[in-house]
Amino acid sequence: MRKKSGFVAAAALYVVFYLFVASQALERTIDFSSYLAYAPVIFRGWLTTIAISLVSLILAILVGLILYLMRESKFSVLFYLAEIHKTIIFGTPLVVLAMVAYFYIGDAFGIKSKFWVGAIALAFYIGAYIADIYKGAVESIHINQWQTAKMFGFTRYQTYRYVVLPQVITSILPPLTGQLTMTIKSSAILAYMATDEFLNTIRTVQAIGFRYPEGFMITILGYLILTVPLIVLVGKLEKKLNYKV
Repeated sequence: MRKKSGFVAAAALYVVFYLFVASQALERTIDFSSYLAYAPVIFRGWLTTIAISLVSLILAILVGLILYLMRESKFSVLFYLAEIHKTIIFGTPLVVLAMVAYFYIGDAFGIKSKFWVGAIALAFYIGAYIADIYKGAVESIHINQWQTAKMFGFTRYQTYRYVVLPQVITSILPPLTGQLTMTIKSSAILAYMATDEFLNTIRTVQAIGFRYPEGFMITILGYLILTVPLIVLVGKLEKKLNYKV
């Protein structure tokens, strides 16, 4: 068991390092006045980031499930559609996908809201990773359980409903929570779509006050406030589930 004093010492070293870097970048002067003046705007952007992340994750869970079912389908067209989507997502930078969604796909389908274009783009991106989470969770179920369900006359639907699904839900909770962290960080890319989220509001204030280092410090702190509790939650979920096993 590692001592907590080690954590405190490590955290202190990180704080000292970043204070040193900040002091050099800011020429030993720190001025947050321009950010305080626009605090309500920045806070609304921070709340927008939370909203986009939650909506994107909910949609991504559905997209991931659909992609998984398509890859398990007996229809080769559905299988290859899912595989092509996965290949495109895994092989293309998110910023490029976001730009394509913003300038072309959203316009083609008449979606004018930057919020929804961004949320849907993130959902299809994160959904490709969640599809693999579903696949890993289902494959982790021992073959004996499938055979036992078949022996008792369960249909395929009943097997998934009463045997597979309860176990899958338990096993995917930690990685899904981790995906929420990834979604929050990835939402920063929507600043390039001029969405009124956290990073974009910070960039706007930076352009007004020309205090760029302070803006990046606020950005880091804002995202850490959202992601650190989730990272801790993931760790606790994993320990709890491993203990039960």
